[in-house]
Amino acid sequence: MTSRDPKEHAVSGETAGFTIVKATFGDLRAVAAIQKASFRPVLAYGMFPLVTLHLLPFVTFLVARDTMTNEVIGCIIGDRHRGDVRIMNIAVRPDWRRHGVARALLHEIAARLPGGNIVLMAEESNHGAIALYESEGFTRVGRQRDYYGPRRHGIEMTLRREPSPPKRNGKPVSGRIRV
Repeated sequence: MTSRDPKEHAVSGETAGFTIVKATFGDLRAVAAIQKASFRPVLAYGMFPLVTLHLLPFVTFLVARDTMTNEVIGCIIGDRHRGDVRIMNIAVRPDWRRHGVARALLHEIAARLPGGNIVLMAEESNHGAIALYESEGFTRVGRQRDYYGPRRHGIEMTLRREPSPPKRNGKPVSGRIRV
């Protein structure tokens, strides 16, 4: 693997070094490999959960791709839960970490799922992830003991945003009352 220049990777949905797009079924093996490289075996999503999440219509499943090689270098999986955006998983290939990929993935899912707070869990010992989330405006709102296994606690984090506008039949509802 070649070393990367961090300045090359601006934070946006499309950058000089990577793009962010909706995941395809063909991306799932690469995502599973990133999961395996990023998490302990009991936490890494394998093919079955990835296929299931990819097929669910209410889940937003995005991947970051290296613009030169088209390889998958990161992913984010989220959905709407009780009016909030819930980040279920975010992972970046080790050779692409600290190049703005995770930050760009967070920005892109926020853009695709506007309104409502963004909520996620981070392992208490994952100081790099927590620092990233805090730099993006997330605050710690709780702690769940043994969330990631015995003596591996989770930190609940929230990015406060405007509530989602009310919808009726999939369309925004205006504030005016019709008589």
